[in-house]
Amino acid sequence: MELRAMFHIHKQGSQQDLLQQDSSQNQKHRERIFRPRISLFGLNEEEVRSRYRFSTEVILELYEQIQQDIEPNCERNHAVPGMVKLLSALHYFSSASFQGTVSALSGISQPSFSRHLTQVLKAINKLTPQYIVFPSDKASVQAIKDGFYKISSFPDVLGAIDCTHVALSPPTEDIYRNSKNFHSLNVQMVCASDMRILNLVAGYPGSTHDSYILENSSLNSILTSGNLPRGWLLGDDAYPLTERLLTPIANPKNAAEKKYNEAHCTAHSVIERTFGSLKSRFRCLDRSGGVLQYSPEKGAQIILACCILHNLAVSRNLDVDILEDLDAPPPVAAIPEEENTEVGKQTRLQVLNRYFT
Repeated sequence: MELRAMFHIHKQGSQQDLLQQDSSQNQKHRERIFRPRISLFGLNEEEVRSRYRFSTEVILELYEQIQQDIEPNCERNHAVPGMVKLLSALHYFSSASFQGTVSALSGISQPSFSRHLTQVLKAINKLTPQYIVFPSDKASVQAIKDGFYKISSFPDVLGAIDCTHVALSPPTEDIYRNSKNFHSLNVQMVCASDMRILNLVAGYPGSTHDSYILENSSLNSILTSGNLPRGWLLGDDAYPLTERLLTPIANPKNAAEKKYNEAHCTAHSVIERTFGSLKSRFRCLDRSGGVLQYSPEKGAQIILACCILHNLAVSRNLDVDILEDLDAPPPVAAIPEEENTEVGKQTRLQVLNRYFT
């Protein structure tokens, strides 16, 4: 998926754990204290799910997929095992605790946790082609259409599209300040009716309008390529009406237009539930749990990893209760009527007359 490099990247030197030394002539190394490290053993299944948001079985499955990338490549004593790195990262994603809290619970130092988090992020994000895929073959596209039609009676829906904001520790650039006056990344997602994320664009500053992200994404190229079967995305009035993206009818005047809007609202609401599920499972993504204490670049990497893990959870039917205290999204200005395309108006009218009249 797209991790936009629209920010300054500050490279930092690696941090090392240093043993304190006596500066006297007879230097003596103080004995290093190694804290007990977390593991799945000793936790019942309810505790595992509460702490990590996944079952033991799924955690072990994920570990097998990324094991080669996170296991230490040396045999020194007390090297941090790959499973400890993974569990520490999952706990951080789910709890939104600051690094210090997570590292204390994990039995590793805070600088070590920061390094290991980067390693785990890279390993998980390598799984992107496996877990986040916008379908192009007829069978997969038809399955998505059938899912949306079943819940809403809206035909030929390829996905529901919208954006959500993930709060950041204020970068130096003010373009990250959104319409609610806090700093964030504006993240575009497309989902299927089962809340599977099909496409993701992470990394745009919080001040970026939703329609601009779509217009400049690879998804837009896919939609306009002519290679997809018949169908469209459903979006709100933050997007222009096009042949491939249908929006609600402003001020519906008759029963057919109201019926169209009701079906559109039902189908499109899946993306809002997807955001709620994602942020309830991974509190680090919601402002109610705090803000990401990282650069925009690393913030985008965390978002991508959480979306991959979200899809893993969906595929294993691991539901999560959507929390009531999630932060309300910043308001988005509606697209002016004149930006709606003529072919988009004709397509919507055809759908209206064929399916809702």
